[in-house]
Amino acid sequence: MNKALLSIAIVFCLNLFGQNEVYEIRTYELFQYSNFKKFNTYFKDYFIPLLNQQGIKNIGVFREVSEDLPRKIYVFIPFADMESYQKIRSVIATDAKIQKASAELSPLNKPIFNRYETSLYRAFNGMPKMVKPDDKNRFFELRTYESHSEDAYRRKVNMFNEGELELFDQLDFGSVFFGDKIAGDRMPCLTYMLAFESLDERNENWGQFGDHPIWIKLRSDPEYKDSCCSSISRAFLTPMPFSQL
Repeated sequence: MNKALLSIAIVFCLNLFGQNEVYEIRTYELFQYSNFKKFNTYFKDYFIPLLNQQGIKNIGVFREVSEDLPRKIYVFIPFADMESYQKIRSVIATDAKIQKASAELSPLNKPIFNRYETSLYRAFNGMPKMVKPDDKNRFFELRTYESHSEDAYRRKVNMFNEGELELFDQLDFGSVFFGDKIAGDRMPCLTYMLAFESLDERNENWGQFGDHPIWIKLRSDPEYKDSCCSSISRAFLTPMPFSQL
Protein backbone atom coordinates (compact mmCIF):
# COMPACT_ATOMS: atom_id res chain seq x y z
CA MET A 1 0.00 0.00 0.00
CA ASN A 2 1.50 3.36 -1.03
CA LYS A 3 1.65 6.33 1.36
CA ALA A 4 -1.34 8.10 -0.20
CA LEU A 5 -3.60 5.06 0.16
CA LEU A 6 -2.29 4.45 3.68
CA SER A 7 -3.13 8.03 4.66
CA ILE A 8 -6.64 7.69 3.25
CA ALA A 9 -7.13 4.42 5.13
CA ILE A 10 -5.98 5.97 8.41
CA VAL A 11 -8.29 8.97 7.99
CA PHE A 12 -11.17 6.64 7.14
CA CYS A 13 -10.56 4.58 10.27
CA LEU A 14 -10.36 7.67 12.47
CA ASN A 15 -13.59 9.01 11.01
CA LEU A 16 -15.25 5.65 11.52
CA PHE A 17 -14.17 5.57 15.16
CA GLY A 18 -15.41 9.12 15.58
CA GLN A 19 -18.94 8.10 14.59
CA ASN A 20 -19.31 6.27 17.89
CA GLU A 21 -19.79 8.31 21.02
CA VAL A 22 -17.48 7.97 24.02
CA TYR A 23 -18.89 7.68 27.54
CA GLU A 24 -17.41 8.32 30.94
CA ILE A 25 -19.05 6.79 34.00
CA ARG A 26 -17.91 8.06 37.36
CA THR A 27 -18.88 6.24 40.55
CA TYR A 28 -18.55 8.41 43.64
CA GLU A 29 -18.26 6.69 47.01
CA LEU A 30 -19.56 8.88 49.81
CA PHE A 31 -18.76 9.01 53.49
CA GLN A 32 -21.55 8.40 55.98
CA TYR A 33 -21.28 12.06 56.95
CA SER A 34 -21.05 13.36 53.38
CA ASN A 35 -23.04 16.54 52.82
CA PHE A 36 -25.52 15.76 50.03
CA LYS A 37 -26.48 19.41 49.71
CA LYS A 38 -22.91 20.45 48.94
CA PHE A 39 -22.42 17.46 46.65
CA ASN A 40 -25.53 18.39 44.69
CA THR A 41 -24.53 22.06 44.59
CA TYR A 42 -21.21 21.18 43.00
CA PHE A 43 -22.82 19.19 40.18
CA LYS A 44 -25.98 21.26 39.73
CA ASP A 45 -24.43 24.73 39.83
CA TYR A 46 -20.88 24.18 38.59
CA PHE A 47 -19.96 20.84 37.00
CA ILE A 48 -22.97 20.31 34.72
CA PRO A 49 -23.28 23.97 33.61
CA LEU A 50 -19.58 24.03 32.71
CA LEU A 51 -19.91 20.92 30.55
CA ASN A 52 -23.13 22.23 28.98
CA GLN A 53 -21.28 25.40 28.00
CA GLN A 54 -18.77 23.18 26.18
CA GLY A 55 -21.55 21.45 24.24
CA ILE A 56 -21.80 18.34 26.44
CA LYS A 57 -25.48 17.54 27.02
CA ASN A 58 -27.57 14.78 28.62
CA ILE A 59 -25.40 14.36 31.70
CA GLY A 60 -26.93 11.85 34.08
CA VAL A 61 -26.51 11.89 37.86
CA PHE A 62 -28.02 8.95 39.73
CA ARG A 63 -28.25 7.49 43.20
CA GLU A 64 -28.72 3.82 44.02
CA VAL A 65 -32.20 2.66 44.92
CA SER A 66 -30.79 0.51 47.71
CA GLU A 67 -29.64 2.01 51.00
CA ASP A 68 -26.44 -0.05 51.08
CA LEU A 69 -23.29 1.51 52.47
CA PRO A 70 -21.13 3.11 51.33
CA ARG A 71 -23.59 5.24 49.40
CA LYS A 72 -22.72 5.73 45.75
CA ILE A 73 -23.53 8.35 43.14
CA TYR A 74 -23.18 7.55 39.44
CA VAL A 75 -22.37 10.25 36.90
CA PHE A 76 -22.78 9.50 33.19
CA ILE A 77 -21.15 11.88 30.68
CA PRO A 78 -21.55 11.39 26.91
CA PHE A 79 -18.91 12.78 24.55
CA ALA A 80 -19.00 13.00 20.78
CA ASP A 81 -15.50 11.50 20.56
CA MET A 82 -12.19 11.11 22.40
CA GLU A 83 -11.11 14.60 21.37
CA SER A 84 -14.12 16.05 23.19
CA TYR A 85 -13.30 14.01 26.29
CA GLN A 86 -9.70 15.22 26.33
CA LYS A 87 -10.82 18.82 25.86
CA ILE A 88 -13.23 18.64 28.81
CA ARG A 89 -10.53 17.23 31.08
CA SER A 90 -8.40 20.25 30.27
CA VAL A 91 -11.31 22.66 30.80
CA ILE A 92 -12.15 21.22 34.22
CA ALA A 93 -8.50 21.34 35.29
CA THR A 94 -8.07 25.00 34.32
CA ASP A 95 -11.46 26.62 34.98
CA ALA A 96 -11.03 28.91 37.98
CA LYS A 97 -14.71 28.95 38.95
CA ILE A 98 -15.11 25.21 39.23
CA GLN A 99 -11.77 24.80 40.96
CA LYS A 100 -12.78 27.37 43.58
CA ALA A 101 -16.15 25.66 44.08
CA SER A 102 -14.45 22.30 44.49
CA ALA A 103 -12.11 23.67 47.15
CA GLU A 104 -14.87 25.44 49.10
CA LEU A 105 -17.50 22.69 48.93
CA SER A 106 -15.11 19.82 49.63
CA PRO A 107 -12.47 20.98 52.15
CA LEU A 108 -9.77 18.68 53.49
CA ASN A 109 -11.33 18.44 56.96
CA LYS A 110 -14.75 17.38 55.61
CA PRO A 111 -14.72 16.26 51.96
CA ILE A 112 -18.02 15.53 50.25
CA PHE A 113 -16.85 12.18 48.90
CA ASN A 114 -14.28 9.55 49.73
CA ARG A 115 -13.13 8.72 46.20
CA TYR A 116 -14.44 8.16 42.71
CA GLU A 117 -13.71 5.56 40.08
CA THR A 118 -13.99 6.33 36.39
CA SER A 119 -14.33 4.20 33.27
CA LEU A 120 -14.36 5.03 29.57
CA TYR A 121 -16.50 3.34 26.95
CA ARG A 122 -16.89 3.40 23.19
CA ALA A 123 -20.50 3.08 22.02
CA PHE A 124 -21.47 -0.15 20.28
CA ASN A 125 -21.65 -0.08 16.49
CA GLY A 126 -25.26 -1.22 16.77
CA MET A 127 -26.09 1.82 18.89
CA PRO A 128 -23.41 4.44 18.17
CA LYS A 129 -25.23 7.24 20.00
CA MET A 130 -27.11 7.30 23.28
CA VAL A 131 -30.88 7.76 23.42
CA LYS A 132 -32.42 10.05 26.01
CA PRO A 133 -35.31 8.23 27.70
CA ASP A 134 -38.85 9.56 27.94
CA ASP A 135 -39.73 11.54 31.04
CA LYS A 136 -41.94 8.68 32.23
CA ASN A 137 -39.00 6.25 32.33
CA ARG A 138 -37.29 7.19 35.60
CA PHE A 139 -36.19 3.79 36.88
CA PHE A 140 -32.75 2.87 35.52
CA GLU A 141 -30.82 -0.37 35.40
CA LEU A 142 -27.05 -0.29 34.87
CA ARG A 143 -25.66 -3.69 33.88
CA THR A 144 -22.04 -4.80 33.48
CA TYR A 145 -20.94 -8.06 31.86
CA GLU A 146 -17.39 -9.27 32.50
CA SER A 147 -15.88 -11.84 30.14
CA HIS A 148 -13.45 -14.67 30.77
CA SER A 149 -11.51 -14.11 27.53
CA GLU A 150 -11.06 -11.60 24.74
CA ASP A 151 -12.65 -14.07 22.33
CA ALA A 152 -15.75 -14.53 24.50
CA TYR A 153 -16.02 -10.78 24.91
CA ARG A 154 -15.82 -10.13 21.16
CA ARG A 155 -18.54 -12.69 20.50
CA LYS A 156 -20.81 -11.29 23.24
CA VAL A 157 -20.54 -7.79 21.80
CA ASN A 158 -21.38 -9.23 18.38
CA MET A 159 -24.37 -10.96 19.91
CA PHE A 160 -25.71 -7.60 21.06
CA ASN A 161 -25.02 -5.89 17.75
CA GLU A 162 -26.50 -8.73 15.69
CA GLY A 163 -29.71 -9.41 17.58
CA GLU A 164 -30.01 -8.52 21.26
CA LEU A 165 -30.25 -4.77 20.63
CA GLU A 166 -33.16 -5.38 18.27
CA LEU A 167 -34.83 -7.62 20.87
CA PHE A 168 -34.42 -4.97 23.56
CA ASP A 169 -36.22 -2.51 21.30
CA GLN A 170 -39.05 -4.95 20.64
CA LEU A 171 -39.54 -5.53 24.36
CA ASP A 172 -39.41 -1.79 25.16
CA PHE A 173 -36.36 -2.03 27.39
CA GLY A 174 -35.69 1.70 27.05
CA SER A 175 -32.08 1.32 25.92
CA VAL A 176 -30.03 4.40 26.83
CA PHE A 177 -26.52 3.32 25.79
CA PHE A 178 -24.31 0.28 25.24
CA GLY A 179 -20.60 0.71 25.85
CA ASP A 180 -17.45 -1.28 25.14
CA LYS A 181 -15.08 -0.48 28.01
CA ILE A 182 -11.78 0.89 26.75
CA ALA A 183 -10.31 1.94 30.10
CA GLY A 184 -11.13 0.97 33.65
CA ASP A 185 -11.29 -2.05 35.93
CA ARG A 186 -12.75 -5.55 35.43
CA MET A 187 -11.84 -5.78 31.75
CA PRO A 188 -12.77 -7.06 29.26
CA CYS A 189 -16.31 -5.97 29.94
CA LEU A 190 -19.26 -4.04 28.62
CA THR A 191 -21.81 -1.85 30.34
CA TYR A 192 -25.25 -0.74 29.28
CA MET A 193 -28.16 1.23 30.72
CA LEU A 194 -31.89 0.62 30.44
CA ALA A 195 -34.78 2.88 31.50
CA PHE A 196 -38.19 1.73 32.69
CA GLU A 197 -41.25 3.29 34.28
CA SER A 198 -40.88 1.15 37.39
CA LEU A 199 -39.33 -1.98 38.86
CA ASP A 200 -42.53 -3.84 38.03
CA GLU A 201 -42.25 -2.93 34.34
CA ARG A 202 -38.60 -3.89 34.39
CA ASN A 203 -39.40 -7.33 35.83
CA GLU A 204 -42.25 -7.86 33.38
CA ASN A 205 -40.11 -6.99 30.35
CA TRP A 206 -37.19 -9.15 31.45
CA GLY A 207 -39.69 -11.94 32.10
CA GLN A 208 -40.56 -11.94 28.38
CA PHE A 209 -36.92 -11.98 27.34
CA GLY A 210 -35.95 -15.59 28.12
CA ASP A 211 -38.69 -17.21 26.04
CA HIS A 212 -38.55 -14.84 23.10
CA PRO A 213 -37.83 -16.52 19.71
CA ILE A 214 -35.02 -14.08 18.91
CA TRP A 215 -33.23 -14.87 22.19
CA ILE A 216 -33.73 -18.61 21.78
CA LYS A 217 -32.23 -18.41 18.28
CA LEU A 218 -29.27 -16.31 19.46
CA ARG A 219 -28.37 -18.45 22.44
CA SER A 220 -28.52 -21.64 20.32
CA ASP A 221 -26.19 -20.22 17.67
CA PRO A 222 -22.78 -21.98 17.89
CA GLU A 223 -21.05 -18.65 17.25
CA TYR A 224 -22.21 -17.38 20.64
CA LYS A 225 -21.66 -20.54 22.68
CA ASP A 226 -20.03 -19.74 26.05
CA SER A 227 -19.73 -16.05 25.16
CA CYS A 228 -21.28 -14.88 28.44
CA CYS A 229 -20.12 -14.29 31.10
CA SER A 230 -17.71 -14.67 34.01
CA SER A 231 -19.70 -12.15 36.03
CA ILE A 232 -22.82 -10.02 35.68
CA SER A 233 -23.50 -7.11 38.01
CA ARG A 234 -26.29 -4.57 38.10
CA ALA A 235 -27.34 -1.44 39.93
CA PHE A 236 -30.84 0.01 40.14
CA LEU A 237 -30.73 3.79 39.95
CA THR A 238 -32.97 6.83 40.18
CA PRO A 239 -31.98 10.25 38.83
CA MET A 240 -31.15 13.20 41.03
CA PRO A 241 -33.52 16.16 40.57
CA PHE A 242 -30.95 18.03 38.49
CA SER A 243 -29.99 15.05 36.31
CA GLN A 244 -30.40 15.65 32.58
CA LEU A 245 -31.43 12.03 32.02
